[in-house]
Amino acid sequence: METTVFVVEDELIHQEAIKIALEELDFTLAGLCDNADEAFDCIKKANPGIVLVDIALPGINNGISLAQRIHDELHIPHIFTTSFTQDEVIKKAAETSPSGYLTKPVDTNNLKAAIALSLNKPKDNQNDSHAEDSSFFTRIGDKLIRVNLDDVLLVRSDGGNYISVVTAEKEVSCRCTLKQFRKDLPANFVQTHRAYLINLNHLDSFNEKEQTAFLKGKDAPVARRYRRDFLDRLKKW
Repeated sequence: METTVFVVEDELIHQEAIKIALEELDFTLAGLCDNADEAFDCIKKANPGIVLVDIALPGINNGISLAQRIHDELHIPHIFTTSFTQDEVIKKAAETSPSGYLTKPVDTNNLKAAIALSLNKPKDNQNDSHAEDSSFFTRIGDKLIRVNLDDVLLVRSDGGNYISVVTAEKEVSCRCTLKQFRKDLPANFVQTHRAYLINLNHLDSFNEKEQTAFLKGKDAPVARRYRRDFLDRLKKW
């Protein structure tokens, strides 16, 4: 099977070196981008088998924040290619669950090994994480209450370390952050606001004027930052 690789790198000398290495290794270049702000949409469109990401990139975002989105939303393995070797940077990079970390200039043999290991690594697939059990328990007083994910309409951050999980019949509080809860959700959940996740399976309508999603009598705001991805996801449903 053909291995396609997308490269996010802003330095021309390293771009060319990686392109030559990929050609020598018979990997196909799926695309190339030189800044983190534009890279996500390009990667999403190209749908490569793996992404090589530099950490220091121009733009509002950087390689680490880009890699986090690639991991969380696209579920495509990524390898960092960077000149950074500081412990603090490596620690932050590790939080994105990379498949590898290569220092520049990238050695061809090391690149080959990193890609091979990445492609053989079991995928962190959100759909699979709930294939057998699509429910969870949360504590209310002295009781553990089961909540079925299929019934969840939306999830709202209540600030701090608490969220509210809302179904058509009830609303329960959980002690965790929205980011933590989102990590293991299936693909039909999408973030529409920094404080809201919604279940697309229950979406009834979207009011473009009010920028509001409606789900079985409940509603959630759709912020500008998340609107494009939200609308793109609607086209698949």
